[in-house]
Amino acid sequence: MKKGIALLLATALVFGAGIPALGAEESVDYTVTNPYETVDWDTWNHYKAQLHTHTLYSDGEMNITDVVEAYYAQDYDILAITDHGVINTGWNKQHRMIPLIGFNQYTKVAKEIRPMSDARYMQITTGEDRDGRPMLDVSKGVELNALVVRKNHVNGFFCGWGQGYLGKEEDFEIPVAKTEAAGGISFINHPADFFNASADVNRAKDRNNVKLIADTLLAHPSCVGMEAFNCEDTVDRYGRVFWDSLLEYCIPRGRNVWAFASDDSHWMSHIGLTAEIMLMPELSEASLRTAMENGTFFSCSTIANVEFGDGDRRSGNFADVQRISVDEENDSITVTAANADVIEWVADGEVIATGESICLRDHADRIGAYVRFQIKNEGGILLSQAFVCDDGDMESNLIPEPVDTRTPIEQLFAKILAFFRKTIIGELLYRKFVLEKKN
Repeated sequence: MKKGIALLLATALVFGAGIPALGAEESVDYTVTNPYETVDWDTWNHYKAQLHTHTLYSDGEMNITDVVEAYYAQDYDILAITDHGVINTGWNKQHRMIPLIGFNQYTKVAKEIRPMSDARYMQITTGEDRDGRPMLDVSKGVELNALVVRKNHVNGFFCGWGQGYLGKEEDFEIPVAKTEAAGGISFINHPADFFNASADVNRAKDRNNVKLIADTLLAHPSCVGMEAFNCEDTVDRYGRVFWDSLLEYCIPRGRNVWAFASDDSHWMSHIGLTAEIMLMPELSEASLRTAMENGTFFSCSTIANVEFGDGDRRSGNFADVQRISVDEENDSITVTAANADVIEWVADGEVIATGESICLRDHADRIGAYVRFQIKNEGGILLSQAFVCDDGDMESNLIPEPVDTRTPIEQLFAKILAFFRKTIIGELLYRKFVLEKKN
């Protein structure tokens, strides 16, 4: 009798071993915040945008006419000229230059600065010679902190603040706050490059670095995000790593962060490397601003040195996302896309699943505060914005603020070093002998 009872208990234990795991998995109930919830997939259009470019008005090597024509020829629908400290007042208008920054017109290029003709401007902005598909001239774009050594750059839009503002080293707060006060929006340019993370990926994960950018984002909703891709993805190669680090830090604090992809074009060879695919009801500046604020866009790049390997530049069309569905009852997200070779789902910087759909419950042990997807194909890579995944215990994902454990002597040395780096020679020497040291 005792042996029989023992056998029954043992059997119950064996068969019951998997029950707690299933129960825990089934008990997880996610509330998903979908950045694409407002998109009408049946009527809205996809518009190809470029929001970070340069011309001879600052440190680019191309006339504004040549830049506009090149993007128009490559089927872009939206173009923002964002010269350093020089506000775009229209492709057909003469911009107010800053002589020190517009050095290329006197040195390497020696070209005459000339705006686009009014007649050609009208053709392009109406799409007269492109089957009625116009290209939008984004007004009042500018790259702020125009003459800083440390490259703590910010792109501002729609407000007209920042003409001639040379900037303050290591400061993101002033240009963001001033742009916000003037009624505009902004995003952070190439933050991974600012921290020279290409030499050490851990700099893209360092909490002190993350907090420096996060503090500005958390304080100013008008600063909508950061560049996850920049130009040839070399000095900014760990831009996605830094973005994921920001998402991990900011989302539990109530703030999503949108990812942008920018050519940062200074030469013709830079044009067409990246794009944002904006989901909008119409091609207008008002719709563009709403898309930038709400995150209803995808960021795309032909180059992704970490994901594809160094030197792999792809050509062709990016994936075409046709619909995103969130099923909260079953805790799943599904993406329907054409021209998609591989769809990967990322959480906390790691690929956790592949395929059109993800069931969040199946990956609860690997999901922190968000998931996002990325689609790879012959054209390059497309990033979605992050879907906030709240299992009712978001507080457990809260990353503590970093604590400064340096001694007073170490802090004093750091201040002296920071002061030294605020000169071109100091920064070059520091990058050469300290920051460029590989792991």
